[in-house]
Amino acid sequence: MSLISLDCFKFALITVIAYFLIPKRFQWFVLFIANIWFYCSYGPVYIVFLVLAGAVSYFGARILEKENNDGAKRISAAGDDKEKEEARRGLLRRKKTIAFITIILVMSAWIVLKYGNFLAGNVFALLAVFDPAISFEGFDWVLPLGMSFYTFHAIGYVVDVYRKKYPAEKNFLKYFTFLSFFPHMIQGPFSRFNDLSKTMFAGNSFSYTRLCEGASRILWGAFKKAVVADPTAGTVNMILGAYADHTGIQIVFAFCLYSIRLYADFSGYMDMVCGFCHILGIGLEENFRQPFFAKTVDEYWRRWHITLGRWFRDYVFYPASMSRNGMKISKWARNKWGAKTGKLISGYFAMIFVWTATGLWHGANWTYLVWGYLNLIVMCSTMQLSDKYTLIKEKLKIRSDSFLWKLFCMIRTYILISAFRFFSVAKDIRSAVATIAKVFTDFRISMIRQPSEFFVGMFREEIILMAIAAAAIFTVDILNETGRWAKVKEKCPAVLRALAYSIMIVMIILMLKTDDITGGFMYANF
Repeated sequence: MSLISLDCFKFALITVIAYFLIPKRFQWFVLFIANIWFYCSYGPVYIVFLVLAGAVSYFGARILEKENNDGAKRISAAGDDKEKEEARRGLLRRKKTIAFITIILVMSAWIVLKYGNFLAGNVFALLAVFDPAISFEGFDWVLPLGMSFYTFHAIGYVVDVYRKKYPAEKNFLKYFTFLSFFPHMIQGPFSRFNDLSKTMFAGNSFSYTRLCEGASRILWGAFKKAVVADPTAGTVNMILGAYADHTGIQIVFAFCLYSIRLYADFSGYMDMVCGFCHILGIGLEENFRQPFFAKTVDEYWRRWHITLGRWFRDYVFYPASMSRNGMKISKWARNKWGAKTGKLISGYFAMIFVWTATGLWHGANWTYLVWGYLNLIVMCSTMQLSDKYTLIKEKLKIRSDSFLWKLFCMIRTYILISAFRFFSVAKDIRSAVATIAKVFTDFRISMIRQPSEFFVGMFREEIILMAIAAAAIFTVDILNETGRWAKVKEKCPAVLRALAYSIMIVMIILMLKTDDITGGFMYANF
């Protein structure tokens, strides 16, 4: 059930009506039913994996909660300091064991289904070096809808209870409602149980103002998806899917267009689900903050898929950098190269885990790992050479706050991010290298005189509508970045708002080739 379809509109309408018709204390149960309905519409059999992940994480967290309470009693009942310290160590050992087993069980099905072919394929490829007769055909497995997202939600919940950030939820159906919450099931955002539960289980009254605000944001998200993301998909796929038949400049344009398409697709989804949740009175975290205004790669990732970055920061980066090995490496580097490098080294050590995990999370392929490591190299190099950059700017008399310098940094970051995708988009390393080689060996700058050659497969009318929509998205992002968008909306006359909504609806209808947007949302594949 695509989010932009008549079926989904009916589903959302029924959910909203039922949600506000029943008593507030039962509203969460409407969400529970809606989650099951939504998930089963993609294939009822796969809900088994979701239920198992929910059951394991729920009971694991309950056991951790009990251990926290019992351990606190044992520590307080201990006699001297030595006994208290032994009680603390025993509690920590038991908690680590429980958390480790729970997380492994939660991840097991996800690892097998998503990474089984990748891991087995690499093992067989290594064995084939010694015996060429060895081959591997691969397993015909299907990754259940949203498995990467609900697995990470479950892991985050278990770790938070382990850290005593909040108590474990006693009602399994309430916890399962959080875990299976369909707006964040397919593409996020990654929610924390203690944050989302405040509005999900509080009981909310109907608000006409929220309805209008939520509906307008849903329309804005559909506009991004239908008028920018989907029309450009054909062009990008045609050029990159047959890179040998196109020129280098067309390939470069396709990757730049791909970045815009991905942004329109992903942020459009976020606008739609956040708008829907806003109607219900449920607060969903924002996942984007004008990423193309980032001046460094590091800043880009603080603005893009914000909640995924926070998840890796809290559950991978900090544990790795503060681990025993991380501290040893930091101490060794501090003694050898000084305090600054010693401090940075532990961060670099942790970032290796973060970007390995980020690459593999996006896809079980070496191309995603290379893509992740390219981001890692640029970010670590920027951190390590920051003093050198500052010195060079001083010598060249470049002002960091000047408009031209900021613009240069934004363009540079956009080019780097787009260039990294030579690997994330390619089916394998060989194809990525061949595509890059094509850019440098057959660029043909003269093609710039034929702009129609860049929009392969698109009609002139589609190009015009897409360009207008992209300009509108860019304008709104500028106003958001400068903090003026809220004032513009507030002061905009109702007639102009109605006209803008009408134009968006007409453009969506004109760009839709069927009653549904084909291909779904791009990030759902991750």
